Amino acid sequence: MRLVTRPDFDGIVCGALITALEDIDSYLFVEPKFMQDGAVDIRAGDIIANLPYHPACALWFDHHFTNGAAGFDRPVVAGRGAFRMAPSAARVVYEYYSEVPSGSPRYESALDMMRTDRVTALLRDTDKIDGGTLTREDVLHPDGYVLISMTIYGKESAEEPYWRRLIDLIRDRALPEVLDDPEVRARCKHILGLQEKLRRQLLERAELRGNVIYLDLRETEDLTDANRFLLYTLFPEGNISMKISRDPQRAHTTAISVGYNIFNTTSTVNVGELLSRHGGGGHRVVGSCRVPDGEAGRAVDEILLHITEPAA
Repeated sequence: MRLVTRPDFDGIVCGALITALEDIDSYLFVEPKFMQDGAVDIRAGDIIANLPYHPACALWFDHHFTNGAAGFDRPVVAGRGAFRMAPSAARVVYEYYSEVPSGSPRYESALDMMRTDRVTALLRDTDKIDGGTLTREDVLHPDGYVLISMTIYGKESAEEPYWRRLIDLIRDRALPEVLDDPEVRARCKHILGLQEKLRRQLLERAELRGNVIYLDLRETEDLTDANRFLLYTLFPEGNISMKISRDPQRAHTTAISVGYNIFNTTSTVNVGELLSRHGGGGHRVVGSCRVPDGEAGRAVDEILLHITEPAA
């Protein structure tokens, strides 16, 4: 059985929970846009987590607004997974398996593990990370699962062995042991060492356009991606951000990301719905889309117009 998931922290935690309960023998890590475009070969028996639905799968778990809005905002067929507007896809996975009747000693053992304080803390932090409910202290001085989440870039297939290792570590070990793993420890140290460099880069390259924190990285090669929330600590007046960059996975493609400032959540824009008009999607408060370079100018202008509030 194959697990198809997204290479971000929520997807990794989904993997940790699912592999405790299912016989997963292989993985496929993909970004949502490839699923939306029908570019992923989903097979009968696949389990999909934290990604758009595909009718060939055996089980599907997700929580993104636009996937529900696309017609899946209803109870999934019994035994076929679950969808709901939860803080994380991992929370949806956890709730689904917590309600599945136990049918084997393995299920009983795995469910006992899922009820531990260790997994409760893991899910709490996964909800915070994916739902963007971190504190300023979490962002400025990350540690624990928050720091681990920053070591997952999700852009290079060469990183897959690390993603798979994290699934195993998070499933089987307590947080101090995960942090003490040599590779995790080295990556966490590297991330913390980049914090000041990232802060300087963001101050140089981002600007406040009314209520919008605007960051155009299309001509930039060296911006570190060590802490996606740090931007919000630097522009507290802005209530929503717009990031434009080259798509690292598709040639001649522009990536556009929009998200509420997690410390100033006064925007009323439904980001996922807005970006679904440009072939993307996401949650109400955060989302992304990918557009051909030739269409990027128009898309940026249209999105910026919708998220900009009238001057007071």
